[in-house]
Amino acid sequence: MASNGILKDALKHLWPALIFTALMLLYFYPVLKNETLVQTDVIQIKGTHHEVEIYKEQGERILWTNSSFGGMPVFLSSPWNIYYHLHRVISFLLPTPMLLTVLGFIGFYILMQTFNVSIWLSFAGAAGFVLSSFNFISMEAGHVNKVFDIMLMAPVLAGVIEVYRGKIWKGTTLLIVFLGLQIFYGHVQINYYLAFMILGIFILELINTFKEKKVKPFLVRSLLLLAIVLVIIGSNIVQLWSTMELAPSTTRGGSELTKAGEARTGLDYDYAYQWSNGISETFTLLIPYFKGGSSNEDLGTNSEIYKSLIGNGVGRQQAQRYAGSFPLYWGDQPFTAGPIYFGAIVCFLFFLGMLLTGSPVKWWALSLAILSIVLSWGKNFPALTNLMYDHFPLYNKFRSVTMILSITQLVFPLVGIMALQELVSSKNELKLKAMRPLMISAGSLLGLTMLLFLTGGGLFRFISPNDAALQMPDWLQNSLVSDRVAKFRSDAIRSFFFILAGAGLIWMFLKDKITEKNMTILLVLVIVIDLWTVNKRYLSAGDFKDETRMEKEAFAMSEEDKIILRDEGEYFRVMNLARNTFNEGITSYYHKSIGGYSAIKMGRYQELIENHISRNNMNVFNMLNTRYFIIPSQSGQRVQPNPGALGNCWFVKEARVVKNADEEIEALGDFDPASIALVDERFGKFLKPVNFDSAATISLTSYHPMKMEYKASSSGDQLAVFSDLYYQPGWISRIDGQVADHFRVNYVLRGMVIPAGEHTIEFEFRPGSYFAGEKIGAVSSIALVLLMIFNIYMITARKKN
Repeated sequence: MASNGILKDALKHLWPALIFTALMLLYFYPVLKNETLVQTDVIQIKGTHHEVEIYKEQGERILWTNSSFGGMPVFLSSPWNIYYHLHRVISFLLPTPMLLTVLGFIGFYILMQTFNVSIWLSFAGAAGFVLSSFNFISMEAGHVNKVFDIMLMAPVLAGVIEVYRGKIWKGTTLLIVFLGLQIFYGHVQINYYLAFMILGIFILELINTFKEKKVKPFLVRSLLLLAIVLVIIGSNIVQLWSTMELAPSTTRGGSELTKAGEARTGLDYDYAYQWSNGISETFTLLIPYFKGGSSNEDLGTNSEIYKSLIGNGVGRQQAQRYAGSFPLYWGDQPFTAGPIYFGAIVCFLFFLGMLLTGSPVKWWALSLAILSIVLSWGKNFPALTNLMYDHFPLYNKFRSVTMILSITQLVFPLVGIMALQELVSSKNELKLKAMRPLMISAGSLLGLTMLLFLTGGGLFRFISPNDAALQMPDWLQNSLVSDRVAKFRSDAIRSFFFILAGAGLIWMFLKDKITEKNMTILLVLVIVIDLWTVNKRYLSAGDFKDETRMEKEAFAMSEEDKIILRDEGEYFRVMNLARNTFNEGITSYYHKSIGGYSAIKMGRYQELIENHISRNNMNVFNMLNTRYFIIPSQSGQRVQPNPGALGNCWFVKEARVVKNADEEIEALGDFDPASIALVDERFGKFLKPVNFDSAATISLTSYHPMKMEYKASSSGDQLAVFSDLYYQPGWISRIDGQVADHFRVNYVLRGMVIPAGEHTIEFEFRPGSYFAGEKIGAVSSIALVLLMIFNIYMITARKKN
């Protein structure tokens, strides 16, 4: 009988998940035709990691690839991590876009259940959270790991709350599953924001502890949480340790180059806050077209743009093509894929919840909402932004500060639905008290949206700072402004009616004109319709293609690729100027690219790009062994060989010692890399007197991304330069099997003094942190599996009793 009760309890929660899954199947119906979402980032990353995949198919994991940006680490997940296998299992169940949304729904539903919210109100809250446009425009862009981590925030919070409530087995089970996956997917910025939220819960519990004078349970539960988190981190230690070790060498680790008299320790301020929300742009949470939508919007044939183009002699097909891709967005950011829209009803419910609910959770939520909204303004609110950037650990490593709105995205539906639950489960007394908060919250937002509808066209200029670059004639600019105004007003009145619908349903319930069940079902319906229709503007069936065909088209081998691939000698690099060189991974699919696609480029290499590669310094191209250029031409593109490429390694006549990074990168502007090696004085201890032998030889004899071998022969000690990137810790160098020192030369390359005679030189990438981390991860994973089994036993045993 007890087991039947457990099964019945599970089934009642299964129905909401199944219904939401069906909704997502309807939204993403092209997956039924074996089509996949066209995601720009995913395609570029496939090109970037093609060398990794080649070795993976041969049963080998490589941790370094030379296919992008001259060479960089690729720290893959360890198969000794239990979450690596858990991810493979859940990824098998549903296609990625469906998996993301269903996982997010289940996670938020769990959080709602933690607060004893009814099944269908939990459905409403989870739908409001998952269907936020931020998730969908991120999916469309291919920011999969970011969305995974956003979707997993809610159940992690549920786990922390349950532990503090004394529900140890349930809470730790949630943490083992969801926090483990959250760390596994590895979007550190979202992990960081989740830590903000957990810190808020800790402070809330600490306050309650002092109020109730129950210090011991708080300390015990806090220590238990810490212990669980440490074991979960242990399971994921390979990624975390490797990332921590890599970070100082990346663009996020700062720079030794001085700027305004001081070297940076994090991202450049302007770069970090380039994507800052305008202060008024916050209203897109309520009105999606408040700032015009995306930078690439289809305005259609009813738009003023289309009509003006036709009226000025442009053909219909060409006018339709232009109108199908116009920058409707007029905010301050460089560009955007769409607005961050939480839903008019969700925003209304949050304001209602703040006035209605008596739970102290609302103050936690309000504090986080204000903090995240203000921090999303970035450079537009420097008082707080600079404080965080200068003094908070890791904060200066992050970019796209609008991402912090993932916190607000979670707390808005949480507070709103919690308040509704209090309302529907209360007696008539609270129903009577609810009328005034309802009138205030609904009246305020209805008044605001109506005011914007009526007067919004005269309140703003509707001109973007980016419009000037388009060099539009006045008649076209005026038409674009007209379309922006029209979209603004249409969405203002749209939000007005959705708020009116939500408030009307609650009013009818308070007046006993509809039942709780009917109110809830209709509320779910209007929330879904509200968010669904906005999301369809930016992610629709047209964004899906046959996966095989898509990859075939994306990575189709060009004639230029074929010409370069005929060169089967020692490996070399290619500079593709016919593409967006430093923001594309297609070239890396077939070649070792000077450019690439990565959010974590090596910092020194990025500085080399900015100071020399982008300025076409041939000496730098030569030292990087750039044998071919793909350049645009009238017929499309063509291949231009570079006879000056210096090869994989060579001996130089002399070392020129420089004092610091500034001197070294400046010296690259005028030096002969074939005869001179630039050496920072910090590496001077590795230099020895050499007697250049013009008859000496050195060449690459065996290539593997993680292990390269060379043969050298000379009559005296020689200084060798290798055209591969210097990176430490991780690369071990040997001469005839004995460990030997190598050092950085020419700002980014490797150098080594090789003794006289014939020798075999090896470079092997073997980062100790990765392999030590695998052992820790294996032990931690076993411990988590055992703990999980024990937890499940304890939970089911208690329910039976």
